[in-house]
This record gives sequence, C-alpha cells and structure tokens, in this order.
Amino acid sequence: MSQFLRDEFLRNLTITEDGLRKINDDIEEITQQGNESLKTKFTGQDFTDHLLIRSYIIRFDGKGFRLFDFEKAFKYFQDAKKVERFIFVVDSIKSISRIQGKSIDLRLDAMDINNCTIVVQDDDNTWVDATFCKIRERLSRYKNNNRIVRNRWVPFLIQLAGVVAGFILSLWLAIKISPKLAIENSIAFSFVIAFLLFSNIWTVAFELAIRLLDYFWPNISFKSKGSIHWLIKALISTAFVSMFFFIISKLFLYLAGIIKSILK
Repeated sequence: MSQFLRDEFLRNLTITEDGLRKINDDIEEITQQGNESLKTKFTGQDFTDHLLIRSYIIRFDGKGFRLFDFEKAFKYFQDAKKVERFIFVVDSIKSISRIQGKSIDLRLDAMDINNCTIVVQDDDNTWVDATFCKIRERLSRYKNNNRIVRNRWVPFLIQLAGVVAGFILSLWLAIKISPKLAIENSIAFSFVIAFLLFSNIWTVAFELAIRLLDYFWPNISFKSKGSIHWLIKALISTAFVSMFFFIISKLFLYLAGIIKSILK
C-alpha cells in the first residue's frame, strides 16, 4: 500500500521546448532507475505489474491526446497554436489504482491554476523524497516574474480601487441628478441608486480585469514564437499602473473638492 505522498501546487512557471525536454529527461532517468531497482525485488508477473510506464497527456487547440511516446507528444507541442495542458504520468499496473506502487503525476495547466500540481507517491519514503525534490529542483529553473502581479494583493487593490472609484462616481452623479428630483433626500436616494448600478457593472468588470491578468501574466505559460515579449508586457504594465494612479488621483482631487465645498 502506498504510504508516503508528497505533493505541491505549481506557481509562476514558463516552460519552453527545451524545458519540456529536460523535464522529460529527468522523469525518464527516474523511471529507468526505478525499474532497475524492481529487478531485485520482483520476478515474473509481479515485476510486470510493478514496471513503471511513462505516458503523456497533451491538450491543445481544443483537442487532446494521451500518448506513450514523448517524441510524438513533443511534436504536437511544437505544432500547436495554443497548448492548454501538458501532463507527465508515471505509473504501473499496481499503481493505477493509487493503492500500491510508485507513481508520478506532474500537471502543467495553462487554463486552470488549481490543476497545476506535482504528486509523487510510493511505499518507499526515500524514493518519494528523492523523486519529488529532483523534479521540483528542475521546475524551479523555470520560475518567472509573474509573481509580482500574481499575488493576493493585486486583486485586492483592484477591487478596492473599483469600490473607491464607484463611490466617487456615484457621489458625483448624485450631486448632478438630485436637483432635478422633486423628492426628499434626493442626494442620498440618487447616490444609493447610482452605487447599486455601479456595483452590478463592477462585478462583471472585475472578472474581466482578472481575466486580463491571467492572459498577460498566466500562472503556467508554454513559451513559443507567438508569445508576447517580456518588454511588451513591461510596457503594458507600466501604462496600466500609470493610468490607474492618474485616474485615482483625479477622483480623489474631485472628492476633496466636494468635501471642501460641503464644509464651507
């Protein structure tokens, strides 16, 4: 029974063609060494049941394949317009059920951040630790700088900025509209209506902003000739941040003017 397991979510990786091949080289070496060690433990059908087999799952351009030849999977990778997912799997007849035997599951998913994981398990704790550390060390070489944008603070700041902007815009609309309403507390009424309307619009706009973040700074990216150059990303980032602070500063200046007029 597989008693030991190590797993980890993968974050902020850029996998090139060379990187993909080197990851496979490491997994191939681990598989060969694992099968050599099995020869001293099992014979006959038991050896066959525990024999480690590599397979690859690739999804690209809206279609997917499971292959047992890396070169074929690599060819699809090279020819694809957009690679959505690449998975390395090492298992045996015994380990398919994840109850007994060695297994490796390395998932690189450009579409789903929660499907980017590495899982290694076996009843041999030493093999699990050595294999997990070897693969993780290899993956660490492909870390990118997307963590600067992909963190918990950026969505929070976007949400906060949106709420502040909505508050100021709603207040501005309330001041403009209220004189035309023949009701009591027209400013308060106009503000509530405007802010509720903005809240519904901002719900959709916030999701769009997060999608743009995922598009320009993905968690897992498969670098190809068509990838956006880092310099273009830097220029987009600079323009976005500059525009963001410009708008916020203008809104705060307007809010300060409103408060000043009220105090007078």
